[in-house]
Order: sequence, then structure tokens, then C-alpha cells
Amino acid sequence: MTGVTLEFDSAGALAVINEAAAAMGNPVAMFRDMGEYLLLAHDRRFASQTAPDGTPWQALSPRYQRRKKKNQDKILVLDGYLMNTLRYQASSEELLFGTNRRYAAIHHYGGDIEIAARSQQAYFRQDGRSGEVSNQFVSRRRSNFAQWVTIGGYTITIPARPLLGTSDDDNYALVNIAMKYLLPGTYGPVAN
Repeated sequence: MTGVTLEFDSAGALAVINEAAAAMGNPVAMFRDMGEYLLLAHDRRFASQTAPDGTPWQALSPRYQRRKKKNQDKILVLDGYLMNTLRYQASSEELLFGTNRRYAAIHHYGGDIEIAARSQQAYFRQDGRSGEVSNQFVSRRRSNFAQWVTIGGYTITIPARPLLGTSDDDNYALVNIAMKYLLPGTYGPVAN
């Protein structure tokens, strides 16, 4: 998957999961259950608009919020593509979880986007009687006045809003899933 790579960094939880995977021989079903859990956990995270550690995502800038046409009150959600493209891949070797959206990385880690200076033709409507040019852009087809404009280079800063990862509660749940497969009688039945 392209985008953000999440490395499970909870040593204790990872050790239990690796032990369960080794003991099972074919841990695909366990990894599938973990993947399903991660989908639910990340859906809750988007609903609460918080990072894996529970801190709220930084609010949208007032300027962007005014410009945003849909989902003005939601962070990281315009059309829902980022939230709805979270996927997992389970194999006998590993569980991969993430998104194929390239822009997920800039939202997760934050950073600066450099926009180069450019020139382009802008199209307007000019009043035939007064000669006054409207200050609103129109399509080339509807235009009767064109002007070359130069826009200087600028930088867009996107704050970090961690969206992928696991909380302590998630780690506990993932370990319990692993333990259900490792010790099925102790931790309840394994659902197939």
C-alpha cells in the first residue's frame, strides 16, 4: 500500500502477537480479526477526531473552514476518501494496515508544501457599456476579457494530525485477539 507505513512500536504487544503467530503456523485468521479491529478503531478515531494517543487533532484554520463546502465541522474529511480507504492485508507472514491515498502521509506527519510561482491567463466578464471588469473569475467560454496574472510562490503548512496507529486500549485488544488464537479455551472461542 502506498501512503503511510505504520510500524507497531509496542514491544510487549508485538512480542505476544509474534509468539501467537509462531505457535499457530498459519496466523491469517488472527491477522484478519486484527485488521477488522483496526478498521473499527480507526473509524472511531475519525469520529472523535483524535490521534492514537487521544489528543485532539488540530482544528482547521478559520480561513479553510470558511472555504470548505462539505463537512465543515470535520477534520480530515472532505468527501470521506481518506477515511473510507483504510484497508488491511493479511497474509501468513504479516498484517499490513493503511491507506492508498498519497496525501495521508502529509496529514499524518505534517509538513510544508512548496507551491512554485506561476503565470496563467485569468478570465473575467467586462460590462459592454461601462467597460468595468468584474472581479469574479469566469470560464473561458463565458469570458469577454482575459488578462495574464502572475501568482508568486508560497508555502502551505499542514499540521501533523496522526491518524494511523494504536492506543494502549488498541494494543490490549490486539493482544487479546492474539491470545484467543494462542489459548482458545482461556480467552473464549475463536470465531471463524
